[in-house]
Amino acid sequence: MKNRKLLYYILFIFTLIQYSCSDDTVNLLPIGDTEATYFQNESQMEEGIRGIYQKLGFFYRFGGSQNDNTAPIWHLPSDDLTTPSTNALENFSGLNGSNWQVTMFYTYAYQLINRANYMLQKIEENADFAYKKQPELKNFHKGEALFLRAYMYMQLWNVFGTAPLVTERITKIADGYLPNSKDTELLDQAIEDLAEAAQLLPDSWSADMKGRVTKNSAYGLRGKCLVFRGSVKKATTDFTEAITDFNKINSASLAPKYSQNFDVNFENNQESLFEYQANSSPSDVNPFLDNDNFAVIGEIGAYYGFFTQKPSWIGNSYYTATASIKDAYNDGDFRRTYNIDLNPDVKLNVKKYIRNTAYAKGWGGQDYELSVNNPRILRYADVLLLKAEAIVRSNGSLSEAIGLINQIRERARNSGDEYSEVPADRNVNETDPQKVLEWIFEERRLELAFEEGHRWWDLRRRHIAGEIDLKSWDFQSLDPNFKFEDYNVNFPLPEQEVVENPNMNQNVGY
Repeated sequence: MKNRKLLYYILFIFTLIQYSCSDDTVNLLPIGDTEATYFQNESQMEEGIRGIYQKLGFFYRFGGSQNDNTAPIWHLPSDDLTTPSTNALENFSGLNGSNWQVTMFYTYAYQLINRANYMLQKIEENADFAYKKQPELKNFHKGEALFLRAYMYMQLWNVFGTAPLVTERITKIADGYLPNSKDTELLDQAIEDLAEAAQLLPDSWSADMKGRVTKNSAYGLRGKCLVFRGSVKKATTDFTEAITDFNKINSASLAPKYSQNFDVNFENNQESLFEYQANSSPSDVNPFLDNDNFAVIGEIGAYYGFFTQKPSWIGNSYYTATASIKDAYNDGDFRRTYNIDLNPDVKLNVKKYIRNTAYAKGWGGQDYELSVNNPRILRYADVLLLKAEAIVRSNGSLSEAIGLINQIRERARNSGDEYSEVPADRNVNETDPQKVLEWIFEERRLELAFEEGHRWWDLRRRHIAGEIDLKSWDFQSLDPNFKFEDYNVNFPLPEQEVVENPNMNQNVGY
């Protein structure tokens, strides 16, 4: 009986193959759109551009497991957060190219870059006929693709230091074996892309398109890349150029209240230069779906469950604020009590983005801490402090730099229900540049705590520059086996990529 069934199965497959390869079927026209027939008008080009933005969501998804999200890449290495669980991205022990979260970050980054390169090619090829009704969209779309590609290159430099530089769409396997970038080439490309994007992007979008990147976004991110490159290369010209870019930002300002930057009701406000647009699925959120592999929409919200131990079965893989960041704030600083639950018995103590949030609709929303509260990727407060840094590092006016710090501190004083005298202004008559620089980095820590990797990226670039030594730094880790080595400033490249690419080398130390 079993042999007869096997024979029937073989005959069925053979018949299917014969039919599928017949003269009547092999040359059938496709029943839907193909690459050659799509991207013919503004609507189709628009869908392609939105597809680049969509990939950002993968960096904020839950993924179905405490090990299936990329947040540890930018959160855990700093001295602001620690975890009761053992995590190689916090203690650096056992960190290697097989780390799944490192591999995911790398994969998502290059998938987004590929989408950007694809659309840049399509804009170049189809511009003459695809933008007949709204010709201005051609430049806007190109600017968006360049901006998002540049953002990924900046992040790749922050994580790996070196990775392949892909500036054109790859259509042949032989063209995919690119070598490591060298030195700051990833930042160099980001700076070049953002210069062009700033000329192409609009000043603003209509209300229904709010949240898309603008000229301000490009000037802000380019200035940030220049400050980062200047700090490790000790290049004064980078700082002066960054100041020029920052000064071109128009109509942005600090939100009246600090909390408005993390409140779901104040998304895309006057302080926001770039944020991920978290949202609910049209049907029902499903934290286990990968949007690239399912016809139905899965996660398009933002996962914050590592702060709230949701879902409960992630166990002790949650992140808790260190004593160091708690003590860094002065008593009475509104940011301290807004960002952190100071009860020493509370381990789930990080409250930024949690206090004023809203959940994705459906069964996976609140139970999984899948939020529609946008992660703010680049804020004007970040820009002001970077500008202050650039002024100090380029031997500019210390009083001007201190004035920028004081703008941030003044907003903090006015952020509570009642005015506070804390934090007090810094002394504008200070004449020691190094002291002012330390004030800037202290303020960056207080203002940007628990956000988009700001603290770790700052520590990393200062170690590379020789300004601090992270080997003797107190990271406040809960792991007694914690040990930082010089090579840990760059994370390992995915081992599979290194093995399969003969032109690619693993980062030193791994």
